[in-house]
Amino acid sequence: MSIPRGKDELRLFVIARNESLRLPYFLRYYLDRGVDRIFLIDNDSTDNTIEIALQFPNVHVFKITESFKNFWNWIEFFLNKYGKNRWCLVVDVDELLSYPFEEITPLKTLVNYLEKNKFDAIRSFLLDIYSDKPIIETNYCPNNNPLESCPYFDPTFNEGRIKLFDKKRWMYFETIIYFGGMRERVFNKIARSSWNYHLSKISLFKYSGNVYVTEGMHSVNGAQIADITGVVFHTKYMQDFIKRVMIESQREVHFGNAMEYKIYNKACLSENDITLCFKDSVRFENSRQLIKLGIMRTSVQFNNYLAEKDLDLSLIIRKLK
Repeated sequence: MSIPRGKDELRLFVIARNESLRLPYFLRYYLDRGVDRIFLIDNDSTDNTIEIALQFPNVHVFKITESFKNFWNWIEFFLNKYGKNRWCLVVDVDELLSYPFEEITPLKTLVNYLEKNKFDAIRSFLLDIYSDKPIIETNYCPNNNPLESCPYFDPTFNEGRIKLFDKKRWMYFETIIYFGGMRERVFNKIARSSWNYHLSKISLFKYSGNVYVTEGMHSVNGAQIADITGVVFHTKYMQDFIKRVMIESQREVHFGNAMEYKIYNKACLSENDITLCFKDSVRFENSRQLIKLGIMRTSVQFNNYLAEKDLDLSLIIRKLK
């Protein structure tokens, strides 16, 4: 399939390896919301990931067999080749972007709002979602919405500021960072670890020569950040989790020789029936619930913009008061 110039296209970039469980819903989720074109980098899958991807329109598959340790070079290459001066999404297959009033707001409407107000990116919170059963018994079915089988989340997290390095400008910059959440509560406790789980994501941004996105999409420099924030639903904790962490902890291709996966694996070996749900877990309802909880943020300017687009916010806004 040839790749058109598509200067106004919204493009998504994703790396996948053996993702037949999550991929069907993932692709449909983003295409249905207005993504024009998806670039899927397959990292040596042995299941039918590639066959699934090729069933969808405007999905381009590139097969790479080298070590995942080079993943950020791949992302930067594809962004420079196919994403320059366009709005781009960079996500994992277990990440679903949402934003204020997503139920009535097409993704292109959000992008138009960001463009109109000269924003270059939206900051999002990585929200781990999970079931009320042991992880191994979650039984998610491909094509289903993960929030149906994993509707729970932790309502609290921490926010701070750190300095990260911008390799384009060769300088440090300060940025907001989210951390903590379910993984710290569960896996650090079981594995007796002090690992820092970053929950900040810059999944949606306009890629230009001025914009530098850090490895892992945790922060951005050289961009005007939007006055609203989103959420990235993290669908990692399904029935394949224990097998995956065992494999990845042995492959040692993720950050820090897969230290995070080794923590997961140690916890799973200690407690094979780990249940992530606890007394303070909250069941997901909708985006306005996340706004009320402070996990997602809207603005008067964004609300007014949606009203101008004839989207009925009156009921939602009344419930927020």
